[in-house]
Amino acid sequence: MRDMNRIARLVAMVCMALVWAYLVGENKDINIKPIRILKHGRKAKSLVKYGLEEITTILLRPTYTPKFDVFNFLSCS
Repeated sequence: MRDMNRIARLVAMVCMALVWAYLVGENKDINIKPIRILKHGRKAKSLVKYGLEEITTILLRPTYTPKFDVFNFLSCS
C-alpha cells in the first residue's frame, strides 16, 4: 500500500469503528449492564471490548435481540 489516499481512508474507517465500539460499550455499561469491577478496582473489560462484543454478537447471531439499536450510533442525527 503506497497510495496515501487509500491509507488515509483505511485509518479513517478504523477510527470510526473504534469510536462506534466505544459508544456502544459505554451505552451498554451505563444503561444495560455495568462491567464487573475486579478486586483491584479496575473494570474487567474496556469499554471498546465491551462494545465490540455486543456488535459482534448482533452481527453473527441473527436470533439475538439487542436491548438497544447499535446502528443508531452510526447516524449523525
